[in-house]
Amino acid sequence: MAQEMATVSGEELPGESPHYIRDATAMGDARQVVTTADIFASNGMLLVAKGARVDSRQFERLTCHRLAAPIDGMLTAEHAVDPHELALEADRVIERDEVYRRILSRTGDPGRLKYSLNNLKLPAPAQFRLTVMREQRPEIYQHGLRAAMIAFAIAHRRNLAEDECNGALLAALFHDVGEMHTDPGLLNPEHAITTDERRFVHVHPITGYVLLRNMEGFTAPTAQAILQHHERLDGSGYPYGLAGDKISRLGRLVAIADVAQAVIKRFPLPRVDILFRINQRRFDSTLTDTLRDLLHVGPADFRAPPNEEAAAAQANHLAALLQAWQHLRKPLAAPVEGALTFLAERMANLRSLVLQAGFDPDNMSALLEVAQEDTTMQVELCGLLDEMDWLMADIAHEIERRSHELAGLSQGVLKDLLGQLRQ
Repeated sequence: MAQEMATVSGEELPGESPHYIRDATAMGDARQVVTTADIFASNGMLLVAKGARVDSRQFERLTCHRLAAPIDGMLTAEHAVDPHELALEADRVIERDEVYRRILSRTGDPGRLKYSLNNLKLPAPAQFRLTVMREQRPEIYQHGLRAAMIAFAIAHRRNLAEDECNGALLAALFHDVGEMHTDPGLLNPEHAITTDERRFVHVHPITGYVLLRNMEGFTAPTAQAILQHHERLDGSGYPYGLAGDKISRLGRLVAIADVAQAVIKRFPLPRVDILFRINQRRFDSTLTDTLRDLLHVGPADFRAPPNEEAAAAQANHLAALLQAWQHLRKPLAAPVEGALTFLAERMANLRSLVLQAGFDPDNMSALLEVAQEDTTMQVELCGLLDEMDWLMADIAHEIERRSHELAGLSQGVLKDLLGQLRQ
């Protein structure tokens, strides 16, 4: 961890993000936002006096100048998100959502979450930022809260020390705080993000770390977990491509909670179980096994099988990619070494997962045909294919992130491979 911590320690925020200031000032149009101190530009100019009400009319003035200090420490909002509000919202999630009710009940002490949320030490700047999240970017707020509930449940079930459980809770709650500095248009699910745009998304763990590392209540391990929540054990994550023990336990835990929440939101519950079973090289298996135990996926969680035609198309796409790779790898480098090593490892792992799932790479649709009479088996296989589709897209993203390492390889062949991965 020493290398990347040294890298980040030299980072300073290039002034407040206009995207965040837009959200903070726009919130003032609907509820009272007041300055608790004079807001100065870095050149000493007074921008907004203490006690003034802030709304969208101050947006341009606050973004035309570099601020002397982070704006969170100089603003307060009525009905702010505090620990008590977080506990109440967690109760509402548990009441509405059977999955979270199940996860917390299987910890053996479901009331512990509410107690821990109520007793979080949240400084005023952190409460203000959560309030902006809740009011202006509710998708980030709700994702963070639910990920925090999952992270705390895993930590509690693993009998981690109280400070580590609270660290997991806090890190997961704020893990995407850096996205508040990202253009919301890039995060819109309907937006087809480009390679150049993706780097602005990939920097959000660093942004979150820099925002919170020196804030009261955020310990070094908590801030580190926020920095590492997109790292993966096999080195395929970002922002630093850390692997194995270079990723802290809290970082591994928040990574799992982050992914699990996103999958629970979008897919039937068995997909979460499938995801962590076939990604054992990427996530901490001890922690994922604990989550799978908390989820306790059973026959009642399996829904109607997905479209058979779509599943067959996915299987054929995967078979075509594996076949194409055998031809594409030859003009890239011989023997496979250096810059190509990580790519060879990813593709070998993908083929290994295909074989472990019982598929024949030369006849991918055969197993789906066998499963037609067994709904549970069909759902399982289709979930595996969905996950492999996601893995192919992730390999494509990693190739783009590591393009500087691949500069000496045939760019035409790499372009063909990217096309195959995203077909």
